[in-house]
Amino acid sequence: MQKHTFSSGFTTNFEYFKAESSETQKFTLIYTHGFAADPWGRKPDEIKKWCQKNGIGFFRYELAGHGSDAENFEKTDINIWKEQILEIIDDVVEGPVLVAGASLGGWISLLAAIKRPERVVGLLGLAAAPDFTKDYEDFATNEQKEILKRDGKLVFEKEDFSYTVTEKLLESGRQNLLLDKTIIPIDCPAVLIQGMEDNSVYWPKALKIAEKIRSRHVMVKLLKNSNHRLNEDADIREILTALDTFL
Repeated sequence: MQKHTFSSGFTTNFEYFKAESSETQKFTLIYTHGFAADPWGRKPDEIKKWCQKNGIGFFRYELAGHGSDAENFEKTDINIWKEQILEIIDDVVEGPVLVAGASLGGWISLLAAIKRPERVVGLLGLAAAPDFTKDYEDFATNEQKEILKRDGKLVFEKEDFSYTVTEKLLESGRQNLLLDKTIIPIDCPAVLIQGMEDNSVYWPKALKIAEKIRSRHVMVKLLKNSNHRLNEDADIREILTALDTFL
């Protein structure tokens, strides 16, 4: 496992497979994982195998405050994560890139496609969750808002883990909202895969993203029996089929 220290000062693990065969396609896939997750599960593993099979470069990395850097979670925000992927595009990988992101990673990938239109040639969103920080603000109870105002953060308990939402995170989210725009200025081909049993990202969000992306080449795949993880055999098949369209 390799480590990279970003200009923001955060150090996280990454993996970079650089295709060297004569059949190498002319882009590298950058995979960005979800909120309070990491890039080492089955889904990115299968995407890596697809890249290896097709002679395509593959780069996956931990977002600041995640994985090996989890102790710094409360210090991070959307701007820091956005700058990470832009730094990878600018300084680490060469040539065109296909950005693939899960949940939060989908938001970060959308921002990268906007900021680096000359480099990003395709986008794959897997339960993409742009503007999810606004959901916390919209649905927070009065009690939760008081705690956030008092402490500057709010802890959410899940079945097997907990995570913290900070005012710093929410403010950076406000600075990077996409779905309140008339148009999302992305012109490259995009595929959005969304489970209809996703309890974290309500499936109509995928349709709203597709509606606002400026590109004429946008495909939405709604998987009726799939959840947020998109980790089952049928989900993986759909993801790999979607990736084939970028070839």
